[in-house]
Amino acid sequence: MECELLASCGFFRKYQNSLDLACRGFIKAYCKGAKMDDCERKKYRKANGAPPEDDMMPSGQIMPKEYQGAKA
Repeated sequence: MECELLASCGFFRKYQNSLDLACRGFIKAYCKGAKMDDCERKKYRKANGAPPEDDMMPSGQIMPKEYQGAKA
């Protein structure tokens, strides 16, 4: 099970290789799990016709600044 928007999702592309447990948890639950239909990024894209900023998490919150530049 995988979100149909994975290939074009800025959050997934930016954070898919992160070792941060929170990022990995979001990806497991929302991008590749049962909560994919609850993804706020997906709802934003549908409502606005464009994807949100890459640092918006699937929960709708913005990734804290200290994690935005970190890749691992």
